[in-house]
Amino acid sequence: MGEIVGAAVVCHQPGIMAPKPMRERMGGGVDTTMIEGFGQLRQAIDAVGGDTLVIFDTHWFTTVEHVVAGRERFEGIYTSEELPNLIQDLAYDFPGAPGLAAETEAVGKERGVPVLNATNRHLHLHYPTLNLVHWLGSDLKVMPVGVCQSAERHNFLDFGAVVGEAVRRAGGRVVLLASGGMSHTFWPLDQLRSHAAYQADHVRTAEARAMDERILELWKAGDHAAVDALYPEYRKYKPEGFFAHYLMMLGALGGPECRVKGRQMSAYENAVGTGQVHFWFDVVEPGPSRAAA
Repeated sequence: MGEIVGAAVVCHQPGIMAPKPMRERMGGGVDTTMIEGFGQLRQAIDAVGGDTLVIFDTHWFTTVEHVVAGRERFEGIYTSEELPNLIQDLAYDFPGAPGLAAETEAVGKERGVPVLNATNRHLHLHYPTLNLVHWLGSDLKVMPVGVCQSAERHNFLDFGAVVGEAVRRAGGRVVLLASGGMSHTFWPLDQLRSHAAYQADHVRTAEARAMDERILELWKAGDHAAVDALYPEYRKYKPEGFFAHYLMMLGALGGPECRVKGRQMSAYENAVGTGQVHFWFDVVEPGPSRAAA
C-alpha cells in the first residue's frame, strides 16, 4: 500500500542552474534563496522517508491525454532550447517509477480519464524535471508528468485523483512536486535585463504580486478550497502551465477539501517578471526514525 508523504510547489527557473558567481551577477550581487531552499526540501523529503518523486512538469505540454513517463531509467544529455547558455550538456541518470506509471494508466482507464504511460526511451525531458533532480539528487525514483494543454480545471483535479489512487496501489512513499512558477508574465525584452533581480518588487505587476502573496497565505493556512475558488481570477495573471502543476497535486491530495498546511522554504522571488517560490506541504509528520534512515 503506497502513501503520499509530502508535496511541494517548487521553483525550477533556469537561473538556478548557473554557477554561483553568475547567479549573484543576475541577482544584483545576491544569490537566489532557491539553492538553500533545495537543501531544505531534500531534508523534508528524507524526514518523511520519501523514495519516489512525481514531478508535474509545466514545460511538458501534451494535447489529447494526460501523459506520464514510465521508463525504468532516464539517461541522457540535455541542452535547453530556451536558454542554451544557462543549461547546456547537462548529463542526467536517474531511476524511473515504471510500476507507478503503469498503475496511473490503469486507474485512468478504469475511471474514464485519458492517460498514457509513455515508455519510449527517446521521449524528451524538460528542465522543470531535470533541474529539480539536479538539486534534489538522482537517487530517488522519478515519474515525470505532463500538462495536457486542452484540459480544464476539473480535468487536472480528476487526473490528480488518478495519481493518488495509483500511488496507493503501486506502493512506495511518494512526494509530489509541482514544478512551476506562480504568476508568469515576463518583462518585455527591452526592459527585461533591468528587472533581473530576485526581489519580489520586480514581479511583472503589483497586482500579480499581490495575488501570489494572497495564495501563499492561503497555502500556509491550508485553505485549498479558497485557492481553488480563486482559480478563475488567478488565470488573469497567467500562472505557469495554467496552474495545472498545483491542481494535479491538489487532486492527488484529495481535492479542494484538502486542509494540508504548508510552509515556505525560500523567499518569494522574481525571475524576469514571474513569481517564484519553494513551498512545502506537511502531508505527514516527519518521524525521527525516518529522518535517520
